[in-house]
Amino acid sequence: MAQVADYVLQRLTEWGVESVYGYPGDGIDGLLGAFDRAKGELEFIQARHEEMAAFMACAHAEFTGEVGCCTATSGPGAVHLLDGLCDAKLDHQPAVAVVGRQERLGLGAHYRQEVDLERLFADVSEFCQMVVHPGRARHVIDRAFKTALTTRGGSPPSSSPTTFRRRTPNPRRRRSTVRCSPASAGAARASCPTRENCAGPPAS
Repeated sequence: MAQVADYVLQRLTEWGVESVYGYPGDGIDGLLGAFDRAKGELEFIQARHEEMAAFMACAHAEFTGEVGCCTATSGPGAVHLLDGLCDAKLDHQPAVAVVGRQERLGLGAHYRQEVDLERLFADVSEFCQMVVHPGRARHVIDRAFKTALTTRGGSPPSSSPTTFRRRTPNPRRRRSTVRCSPASAGAARASCPTRENCAGPPAS
């Protein structure tokens, strides 16, 4: 059965992502399973450490002009992404982090790896949201990429962490027919935070 993790990878591919840098952990087990099911359509490049994964995503953005993408599990894994995402912020490079988190049932229960990710990433990101419902995955991912692309030459922070909750059924929502071109950065930035349906990868 298709899962939200499969849709997340599909949406990353539609935004032009070919490689995701990261380190395995229980908070992103669902995402790693989706990489296996993707059969190489989107490459998972395992770093030796989460911090290195974030630096690799920043370097990817700097040398290719594309959005760099990294992933890590909850708790200590997410904390280790900060240095690389701060580097992306200071270098004005677009980066998106897909971060795992414990199940919603464990939130606020002193789970041993629980970290307030929104507060953690506040200083290094322009946009940080937790996906708590399958129907919000597309909108949050698209806003993360639009923010990363449209703020790279404006406000310094251009990293956009997105928390990911695993093992949630896929809502099988149809793709949006509304397209947003990064070329019209001003219009995209003005409309993106308020228009839920303005959420599509750049038209090819």
